[in-house]
Amino acid sequence: MRILYLLLALLVAGVVIWLVVELRRPADTDRVTVEDAKIRNIKRMAQLCNTEIYRDIPIKASIGKRHIVAVMSVRGSIAFNLDESDISLTGDTVHIRLPKENIEVLESTDPGSYRVIDTWNDNFLGSSNFTTSEENAIKEKYRKSMVADMYRDGTVTRARAEAVENLASMVSATSGKPVVVK
Repeated sequence: MRILYLLLALLVAGVVIWLVVELRRPADTDRVTVEDAKIRNIKRMAQLCNTEIYRDIPIKASIGKRHIVAVMSVRGSIAFNLDESDISLTGDTVHIRLPKENIEVLESTDPGSYRVIDTWNDNFLGSSNFTTSEENAIKEKYRKSMVADMYRDGTVTRARAEAVENLASMVSATSGKPVVVK
């Protein structure tokens, strides 16, 4: 009976030694193939290339002899639709052309986002009231002028520079290749 236990112990020890040797053996590299990296979808990166905007815009406007002074809060974003970007691989470098920016500016829906400070009429007994459509036309004019101001003051240029930097670092990290963003 002792011989049977001794043989069983030797068999178990042999199996354990064989397993340890197999697990420590380096992987067979003949079966490894390396292919070029492919970028198929970068939609999730698109949100990281957006710049959010929140500003208070002073309004001073007139219609006829009626005048209004107000403050309007706006929200928006400067976004780059990365689905429209050109992506190519030259050698080991990924080249990406950043598309034109999409600028969206909307009136904020937060409470108190539009505050009328004063209205008046140049006529002594004239009404200083503005209709909703007149106020909306004034707001639209100021929203459009804000977009022009963002180009003028460099906000769009800074947003583009941030998008280029963020996109280059993200694609480089995910692909493991150098990235050039234009």
